[in-house]
Amino acid sequence: MKNITNEKEILKTLELQAYLIEKKVGNDIVLIKELSKELSKDDRSAIGLNDLQQFVPVFLSDSLFRLIDVCPEDYFKDPMHYINQYLFSGDFEKGAKVVRDRLESETPDLPVSFIQRMKILNTKDFEGVYTLSKKLPGSNLLLNIGIRVNSITQVTMKMLRSIDQTDYMQKNYQRFAQLTLREREVITLLALGYQNNEIADQLFISKATVEQHRKNLKRKLEIKRFVDLIRFAQAFDLI
Repeated sequence: MKNITNEKEILKTLELQAYLIEKKVGNDIVLIKELSKELSKDDRSAIGLNDLQQFVPVFLSDSLFRLIDVCPEDYFKDPMHYINQYLFSGDFEKGAKVVRDRLESETPDLPVSFIQRMKILNTKDFEGVYTLSKKLPGSNLLLNIGIRVNSITQVTMKMLRSIDQTDYMQKNYQRFAQLTLREREVITLLALGYQNNEIADQLFISKATVEQHRKNLKRKLEIKRFVDLIRFAQAFDLI
């Protein structure tokens, strides 16, 4: 695997890692907890669940408790005490605002990501932790996936071993990430067999706008055959 050196490459790789985990676990809480055990063995990543009413953790990977040297029983008695103690001042509130803004937006089911700073093993210095958050469908729980930024290469290698994903998804993720919400909607309808005029009616836009979206998608995805469009839509859960 190539060395990951600049900020842009780091963020792209972190985003892909978190997306692979989120796609793997879906909304299966049992699977979330099982995968948490596997991915947190070397203390480089962690998975958690938050109650969206109180916005406090109800489940966290064992790795997090090792990193802050606190037993789970003590932590869950007063989670905000430890959050305030180990996270950089204001980072929790900023992250919570990003999540709430997403949940109150027109796209509440899409994930959001941000970087928080956290003390590790009672050191004075703060370490960056990339976090992806997404509401679990049909529940009042928020899935959080945290990855230590300074261990990016090791986490990537471990994750690609732990999660059974195809080369296709890894090769095409950046194309997917660059699509707008509208373009994803158009892909879904195209893959389901809708014609331009039908898509226009479904999305309340003009036929000409649909045709422009199709041109943009052809350029961005480099897809020439309908079967390839369906494969892309299936790989990224658009149909």
